[in-house]
Amino acid sequence: MRLPDAFRSRLRGPAARLRGFRGHLDGVMGDALVGWVLAAGQTGGAQVGLYVSGALLAQAPANVYRGDLAALGLGSGHAGFVIPLPPETREMIAAMGGRAEVRVIGPRSFRVGRWVFDAAEGDRTRQGPAPVGGALPRRLFGDLARLARRVQAPAPPAWAPRPAPPVQARLFGTHDYQAGNFQASNFQAGNFQTGNFQTGGDKTGDDKTGDLPPPLFAYAEFLRLRDGLDGAFDPVRDPADIAHFLKHYLGVYGAIRGGLRIPLSAQAIDWLNAPVVIGGQRQTLSRAIWAFAMDRPQGLRPTDPDWYLSVLYWWAAHQARALHCEDCLVPDTAIAALAAVPAPAPDLPLVASGAASGAASGAASGAPSWAGSEFLLRLRAETPELASLPLDTAEGRRDLICAALILALSRPDILRYIPPASLDAALSEGVLADFCAAMGQPLPGLDRAGYARALALGGFDLDRLCFTCVTAEGHRAEFARFAPVTGAPVDIQIIGPFGKASGLGQAARLSASMLEQAGYAVHRVDFTLDNPSPEDAARARALADLRPARVTLWHINIEALPLAAAYLPDVFTGSYNIAYPFWELDSPAACHPLGIDLVDELWVAPQFGVDVFQPHTEKPVTHVGMSYEALPEIPRAPARTLLETRSGARPQEFVFLVTFDSFSFLMRKNALGVVQAFGRAFPPDAPDAPPVRLVLKTQNRARVADPAQADLWHRVDAALRADPRLTLIDETLPYAEVLQLKKGADAYVSLHRAEGWGFGMIEAMNLGVPVLATGYSGNMDFCDDETCWLVDYTLTEVGPQDYIFVRPGQHWAEPDLDHAAAQMRALYENPDLRAARARAAHTRVRRDFSQGTIARRYGARMAQILDDLNG
Repeated sequence: MRLPDAFRSRLRGPAARLRGFRGHLDGVMGDALVGWVLAAGQTGGAQVGLYVSGALLAQAPANVYRGDLAALGLGSGHAGFVIPLPPETREMIAAMGGRAEVRVIGPRSFRVGRWVFDAAEGDRTRQGPAPVGGALPRRLFGDLARLARRVQAPAPPAWAPRPAPPVQARLFGTHDYQAGNFQASNFQAGNFQTGNFQTGGDKTGDDKTGDLPPPLFAYAEFLRLRDGLDGAFDPVRDPADIAHFLKHYLGVYGAIRGGLRIPLSAQAIDWLNAPVVIGGQRQTLSRAIWAFAMDRPQGLRPTDPDWYLSVLYWWAAHQARALHCEDCLVPDTAIAALAAVPAPAPDLPLVASGAASGAASGAASGAPSWAGSEFLLRLRAETPELASLPLDTAEGRRDLICAALILALSRPDILRYIPPASLDAALSEGVLADFCAAMGQPLPGLDRAGYARALALGGFDLDRLCFTCVTAEGHRAEFARFAPVTGAPVDIQIIGPFGKASGLGQAARLSASMLEQAGYAVHRVDFTLDNPSPEDAARARALADLRPARVTLWHINIEALPLAAAYLPDVFTGSYNIAYPFWELDSPAACHPLGIDLVDELWVAPQFGVDVFQPHTEKPVTHVGMSYEALPEIPRAPARTLLETRSGARPQEFVFLVTFDSFSFLMRKNALGVVQAFGRAFPPDAPDAPPVRLVLKTQNRARVADPAQADLWHRVDAALRADPRLTLIDETLPYAEVLQLKKGADAYVSLHRAEGWGFGMIEAMNLGVPVLATGYSGNMDFCDDETCWLVDYTLTEVGPQDYIFVRPGQHWAEPDLDHAAAQMRALYENPDLRAARARAAHTRVRRDFSQGTIARRYGARMAQILDDLNG
């Protein structure tokens, strides 16, 4: 099974083992700590905490599916964890010395690993409060610190459920983009011809209903297709797959989003919360609860009088929280049952009077009764730090209520299970403030309004006792938390991964620069959203930087547009939205139609992009071109010295260089094909073997866990061991250093099967380095027989495990390795022709693809768009 990019990590180093646990802290990915932990005899389900000086700062369930764990037989694979590191958590760690550790939370403590916070990332001069002694203050420390920070923050705008904006409302639509013709007239778009997007066989005539089977909705269907789950779940052919797929949607996709609220339509929420009646059982559980209750290690015990409440508590306190759906998939009946104050037992006094009427008599006398609910009593019983609070005294019950209010800073759903009278009493007359002071965090003046403000900053409305991720229609969406984007309007806004050292980041930076050269003011928004981490810090910056814009250029791939719509505020409404995607196959992916429906136009770098997308949409697909980074002259001598130092090449060797990111799929980049062609061109055992070397420069190789890609790497590794003329550099280097490696090489090689553009090739040409490349796809805008050694190919169908988002009938190039070997030999043996083509390529890219040239193309199209908007 193919993993999301950010989860392609090997089990680096030995896994820690202790007291029946195994686990490993992989480290930081994006803005989260990731790793895995598994208890002996279990398939997952542990809870892990991030600790500093023994104080708990954050926690997360270890329930994320990891294919590498499953492949090694470590449970079911659902043992990964993602601990988000938002700015406030990073600041707390830095202020406390910067040394943290991840441990299992529970009676059996187990340290998964240590993490040292980078001194450059935080302000070590700012000293935070040290945790006071005692188990309970340390357990509450992180939430107390959050409360202290948030009560001092500016109040967020008043919240009330708002209708979903028109574009983002499409995430919850029921149109089946795979069936029939997509009519987008309501969205100022043409006809999306989906005949080429059919899956699951030929659908004709009456089978083309155009609607998804309820309760599926557009975003869930997009996710099913994006993740290649159409083979595992086919709701059209088998209606039972609806339930199976939605369990996957919640249990796998919901878990990896690191706490972000994945989209759920109002219809899907109602369907999942609907009670399932079991014959002979008076009490009911919802569809969602039944779906996951079957996996409980405790099994089904309906004859146990306590079983029903224990299942409800397990769902509300643990499983729904682990799925990040405690906001919407705990039915009202379950909330009522868990919020109820149970009848008192002799050994379990619940209210001050010790009688069932104690709450009423206490209220009548004016003294708080401090009643405990079913939920709170069970929470106390399973939490050692809370179990020390006595229930036979009013003070002990009061402290239990106050502790629950502090824990609610991390998980506000707890507040729904506190009896209203107890909640009101704790938030009046300084009760909670006194408790905070006793726990080592003085907050003088803390009142209900301040506490409500702290909750609102975390996305919870105290008065309504609900999360703020809900629209007026009842859809659940992360974007619903945010007020409409404000600030000074701008003409052009570009949203993309400006800070990333990747092709997408480079393209975003170049587009902004070229639009500015064309005379336009550009507002940049640095945004990325990678699996599994929500990249909180980057998203927080994006939220602060977004502005209303007349034109918004989305410099992210089409399959990422639905994620942007789901997890960002509304920046679509009132803007002319342009997507700037890179795509390598000869037709759009099955998951692309929803993303295309969210925008008004597509910009593409090569003519190949027009050929791919234009036959499938009536929206404009504009060939704007792309450039390369403007560079100072790089002297050859020091560049060659660096290459020799990095690769072990000798001065007399002719060096062929290949560069690629291992996350860009080894099958598509075809490094193995380059190795094989090199061996055919220059057999290592030939008596007259020339002095040549092949250098493979990559990054992220050690984090590849996809089985198909890993198998290719094993074959590359075998070739490296067999031929000392092959060198692998697996390291993320500064961009300037990568350019020096290219300049120091004698030839640049790309035997790709498909490219959306080809930054590596055009950069080499700009540096005057000869290029040998497959004569197919995006690079053909600047590669021909005068500028490049082109390699013949045959179009072949892409296999389902060869690349991402593959559907039947898609093709890419299979380079002819014999021809590639002959071209390598010709390039090596003819220095005059090599120099002539390198000069021709240098002249071509400087003339036709300079930033000034492409800026004029950008500017011409943008002028037309703005004129149309003015008109």
